[in-house]
Amino acid sequence: MKRIAFLLVLASACKTVTVIAPAAGTGAASPKAAVERFVLAAKMQDIQALGAAFGDETGPMRDHTDRQQMEKRAVIMLACTRHDKATISEMTPDIGGHQTAMVEFTQGKLVASSKFTVVKGPADRWYVNLFDLQTMQNKGFCGKT
Repeated sequence: MKRIAFLLVLASACKTVTVIAPAAGTGAASPKAAVERFVLAAKMQDIQALGAAFGDETGPMRDHTDRQQMEKRAVIMLACTRHDKATISEMTPDIGGHQTAMVEFTQGKLVASSKFTVVKGPADRWYVNLFDLQTMQNKGFCGKT
């Protein structure tokens, strides 16, 4: 009887948890997935995930930029893109094979839209290369973290 009671307590304590595994490697398979990965890293305030999503034609910036410089840049990017909700527009072609999308961020009562530019790097991986930090700052997103 004690064993059954223990198993019932143990069973009631179990909980199903959904775990989202990080995307393998760096960058993303498509331009929109690169923006989604960057935005998710911003929401989670994950400096490592952001470093895997931010880069240029040569790959992720974390692989060819001084670590301290990259970390400083990443902290600023995370502070300015922290959000409760983000809506990503459809990707549009831009010069040089780049792709762009508008991302509307909501943080409490603050709302701002920023243009994100995505570039293709090695191994057909896409990286967020640029976004409108000034707009985010002007809208109050880069305040205290």
